Amino acid sequence: MTRGSERISQFIQEGNTVEIACSENQESFFKTKFPSLKIHVTLPNNHIQIESGKGLFFKLGLRVFEFRSNWKKEKNWLNKHLESKSYDVIYSDNRYGFYHPNVHSVLLTHQLNLPGPKFLLLLPQMVLNKNLNRFNEIEIPDFNEEPKLSGNLSRTTSRVNATFIGPLSQIRKNHTSTKKQLLLILSGPEPQRSRFAKDIVEETLQLGFPIVVAGESKSIPKSELVKELGYCNSAELEKLMNESSHIVCRSGYSTLMELATIGKKALLIPTSGQFEQEYLAKYWEEQFNFPTANENEISTKDFVNYLNDNTHFERR
Repeated sequence: MTRGSERISQFIQEGNTVEIACSENQESFFKTKFPSLKIHVTLPNNHIQIESGKGLFFKLGLRVFEFRSNWKKEKNWLNKHLESKSYDVIYSDNRYGFYHPNVHSVLLTHQLNLPGPKFLLLLPQMVLNKNLNRFNEIEIPDFNEEPKLSGNLSRTTSRVNATFIGPLSQIRKNHTSTKKQLLLILSGPEPQRSRFAKDIVEETLQLGFPIVVAGESKSIPKSELVKELGYCNSAELEKLMNESSHIVCRSGYSTLMELATIGKKALLIPTSGQFEQEYLAKYWEEQFNFPTANENEISTKDFVNYLNDNTHFERR
């Protein structure tokens, strides 16, 4: 949502009239960010992850079904909507069914290639490629030159309709003075989010390090060293990321673009079983020397090493 909202802001600045179509779980974000825009709350939730672990083949088949079901719902709504409305451009943020053959359709995504075992991803990748080909343009929020922020996910060896537009982030680097504190950024589904928060806070408290928690959680240990902020808007998160000496977060791509923008390292802890986050954490460890940890094996040693590490990040 955050990267798509950055493009919406750019469209508005260019003098375009913009309407938004979204799912119920995105409604609050967009109404807060763009209170004057027309918002259609009609689309399915498109947060579908391909997870590793037991029963992988069955999970992949189920995800293909979910993907195609969502794409069909998106396409059906759009076709009906266009019977009474007309637009110059349809812009889709990672919604592969949100296009129309008679309207210039643009897809924003960093994932042209699915991460995970290639022999198991053959069918899902074929389905993805078929839908990618239906868009007039594909915008990739990454650099065109190496090292890319998204690694192999955005390789475009034979795709002529893809353009690299550079990273998208609503977080900007500023010269706020740094505080000795660890910022824990929470994201993702429950109950993993709350378990993740509890483990991180417990381990960090053993070191007597102040903690600021951005995001919702149900089980954070109480302490005078812990400050819970709940949901933070982009302005609040920008201030926290710039002023915090250390950051712990998931390795979602939007968060990684924000870290690249402000030039800070973070301890990356991918959500267990999510191929993309696991791939990106490993890639950023290898390419950019980011520290990483397994959420099922978090230890005080991970934090001691991280808190003693240089937290400055600069893309080569």
